[in-house]
Amino acid sequence: PVVAQRRPTGRIVAAILLGLVALCLIAAGGAGIYARVAASDHGWITTGSHRYATDGRAIVSGSLDVDQIPDWLVAKVRVKASSANGKPIFVGVAKRAAVDRYLAGVAHSTLEDVNFDPFNPTYTQTDGRNVPARPAAEHFWVESKTGAGTQSVSWKLRSGHWRVVVMNADASSNVAADAKVGTWIRGALAIAISLLGVGIAVAAGAIALGVRRK
Repeated sequence: PVVAQRRPTGRIVAAILLGLVALCLIAAGGAGIYARVAASDHGWITTGSHRYATDGRAIVSGSLDVDQIPDWLVAKVRVKASSANGKPIFVGVAKRAAVDRYLAGVAHSTLEDVNFDPFNPTYTQTDGRNVPARPAAEHFWVESKTGAGTQSVSWKLRSGHWRVVVMNADASSNVAADAKVGTWIRGALAIAISLLGVGIAVAAGAIALGVRRK
């Protein structure tokens, strides 16, 4: 009698699953290498420059909530902004609570979300009549720059709740700025290459498993 050969279904399913994992790892590694090498600004992975504007006295980022940062990871964030209305500009980073106290009762816009393709920022508007002191005169900023032309602020990510603030240097209303945001992570290229290498190894294992004879 002829006995039908049972197909190694379990092995095929395992090979397919490994192949999917390999594709994810290869895609992540390739994207990381491209971002770090081809699409970076001296090592900074940045967005394009876009116009942000408000009728109020400040443009404020949504809360940047950072959990505990591992000791081995050194990550930085950079904001570069230039005035679009001809006024000297201020860019600063501070604890969320300090910024909220400073802008209490002040008309401003909070940037809640950004779609970059096409560019479409979403703001929450806060009304108010208070006139704040000039931002550069305050001492709660962890990093800040003010002046004419492009102002660039970068800081190492730390655990806590943070906000980025862009204002006219004189704290006047109608803030308009062309800005871009960048990130820098130590070892990002090595991590991307490692992901790519692991993905290739897993892909080779998936192929070997799929073609192995019973």
